Amino acid sequence: MIFADLYGLDRPRETLARILASGRVPHALLFHGPEGVGKRALATRLAASLLCESPRPATHEACGTCAACRRVEHGNHPDLFVVTRLAKDGKDAEEDEAAEGDLRSVITIDQIRALSEHAAYAPREGARRVFLVDPADRLKLEGQNALLKTLEEPPGQAVIVLLASRPHALLPTVRSRCFQVGFASMAPAALAAALAERGMAPAEARARAALSDGRPGRALTLDVAALQARRNAVLDMMVRLSASSRGAIELGANAAALAGEGEDDLVEGMELVASLARDAARLAAGHEDVLHADALPRLSELARSLGDAAAAEIVALASRLRGDLRVNANRTLVAETLLAAVAGAIPAA
Repeated sequence: MIFADLYGLDRPRETLARILASGRVPHALLFHGPEGVGKRALATRLAASLLCESPRPATHEACGTCAACRRVEHGNHPDLFVVTRLAKDGKDAEEDEAAEGDLRSVITIDQIRALSEHAAYAPREGARRVFLVDPADRLKLEGQNALLKTLEEPPGQAVIVLLASRPHALLPTVRSRCFQVGFASMAPAALAAALAERGMAPAEARARAALSDGRPGRALTLDVAALQARRNAVLDMMVRLSASSRGAIELGANAAALAGEGEDDLVEGMELVASLARDAARLAAGHEDVLHADALPRLSELARSLGDAAAAEIVALASRLRGDLRVNANRTLVAETLLAAVAGAIPAA
């Protein structure tokens, strides 16, 4: 199997194996799926395979040892361009109110114009020029329209790979001009087994698989202690809100805590709410196997307060809100909408 050392991703790997074997590589691809599932890792492997000096005969994947592969690994191959969010400066802070942390909130139109310019050049060393745009769903409309021109009239030797966790944020015309490759999370139990097989302690493997919700890239990089602490805080919040009619009084403060300091904090909080509500729904329906088994006593309290139907509705609401989240959304309002459902799900006496 191609790229066999990457966790999961069976279908994307099979798709890329067929593409490489055929020798007919689409000029534009869209990798879409949850954050932390491995899109960037696989895109980089694809880039290495397209630029490799001596790809493996059987699979056409990168050899991993030639000068081109080493340059891709170190991020300094002259025919590989990664377009991502730039670091912000003082001017950015004034112009980009949604900027968070050390990065701007969006990929700028100037970056896309530079991509289009470089895409028109002949490769310097390899057979192609490869462009990774990550995250492509952080492009504003003007940036997408600028990119669309390149996608409509692609230079013959350029391959553009867009990576997005929210593909619906891209224009239909952008999506339609790309060969789409879908990514999905692994079953947490399967991910835990894979991590353990490669030498990780079983307890840590289970914790990482659960906290990442089956996303391999996220599982390998997350801070277990910090995320467990936040998971426990969110679970306590949900138990309090759902167990008493007075929970609504605490809604504003809890929503602010869930929203955190930026969009990444909010997304993490929403994912935790959905994951915990999913476990509560299973418990309320009589199933014993849950993802967050180490928090079973508190999960059982949540399940009794919510019931299976209300818990399932919270999972669905979290998914809808996550899908609708935009860069400039009112984060606290989004968090409050989700927690209001938790607070309102009180069984009749």
